[in-house]
Amino acid sequence: MHCFWWDKSVELELGTEGKYRDVKSTREAVECLLQRWPRRDGPALAAAKRVCLQALDGKVKTERARRAFIKAAEEAHISIRSH
Repeated sequence: MHCFWWDKSVELELGTEGKYRDVKSTREAVECLLQRWPRRDGPALAAAKRVCLQALDGKVKTERARRAFIKAAEEAHISIRSH
């Protein structure tokens, strides 16, 4: 089972304030988007889910999934420490 590792991870604040999660792959991003995301709607969130799932199917590059994930975090006003 592939994880589709990213060249550079994305650290974002999910859950407890001040506690950051280091997301290193498309598979980890999907898990965050589906189970840990603070918002349940929004165009960037919908796009990130779609693009990340497409990347897992090998239809788009993992870097595109990473960028979509970052846009969804920005839309949800999630603090990002690195990108």
